[in-house]
Amino acid sequence: MRCPFLREAQVKFCRASAYRKMIVRLPEQSKHERCTSPEYVNCPAVKQHSEEHPSVDHCPFLHESLVQYCTAAAVTKYIPYSESVLSRCGTESYKYCDLYLAFAQPQDTTELSSSSHNGVKRSDDEIRVPSELYFSPNHMWMDIGNDDIVHIGIDAFLAKVIGSADHVTFATTTGFHRPTVSFTIRGVDLPFVFPIPVHLLRANTYLRTHPEKIFSDPYTHGWLFEASLDRFKHTEVRHTSLLSGNEARLWMNNELQRLNTFVHNVSAQPDKHGVVLMSDGGSFQTGFVHLLAKEELLKLYNDFFSPLAVWNTQL
Repeated sequence: MRCPFLREAQVKFCRASAYRKMIVRLPEQSKHERCTSPEYVNCPAVKQHSEEHPSVDHCPFLHESLVQYCTAAAVTKYIPYSESVLSRCGTESYKYCDLYLAFAQPQDTTELSSSSHNGVKRSDDEIRVPSELYFSPNHMWMDIGNDDIVHIGIDAFLAKVIGSADHVTFATTTGFHRPTVSFTIRGVDLPFVFPIPVHLLRANTYLRTHPEKIFSDPYTHGWLFEASLDRFKHTEVRHTSLLSGNEARLWMNNELQRLNTFVHNVSAQPDKHGVVLMSDGGSFQTGFVHLLAKEELLKLYNDFFSPLAVWNTQL
């Protein structure tokens, strides 16, 4: 599947010109141009160059090429068809393109971690769990395309817990690795490692300067890695610790309960002045990790987000 905004065109340009300008070829144009007629000999650019075997009926410096371009882009940029393999437009990776997301506004297939029953309104603390994604026990996700190109990021649970990060560091960007990213929070570096090794194609390094997208749109603009499943087939993913569908929603509900219990236990501890906060129920707030002491932050990371978080996974 390719991007619906991707178009193809036949273009022509002059190899004798100092400036290469690609012009889309239209049937009616050939009647009014000198390049495709014997009149090309009067062109100033042609007179400055010599051709051993000049053509009689058209300019020997006229070159035609098949190109692709994006109709959603503000400025049209023609990409030679031979280089289309380097573009995401011809693969399912287009779903993570900023232009596609802005103009197409694809239908949200996200499901919440729990459903409303008998008309009861969903609560604000429920977490989005897209049914087509695979989730790891340490709250990272993988989207597998039909072409075995995958995208990896953090889930909405982790995004809500952290809220924001001071720095984003990509420990792995290319090669066969377990995708690893590190978030710096109040001077503490927290590494997040996807449990399955993949052939990394690139990292979304744009997020180094705009880390807020990771936490505001973790499933779209905030993707972290693009990779290939060359050594790990789609069928094998189902036999790992990754979760999807209803199983993932049940797990996410359990994680919400575990985290609320963790937050209540932390708030019940007396501070340095011996003051204890009253616990009146409720759920955790976005970015509450910035209010934790270093020891509490590390304990939270170890219990929920470390590479060994599978130890604490209970369905």
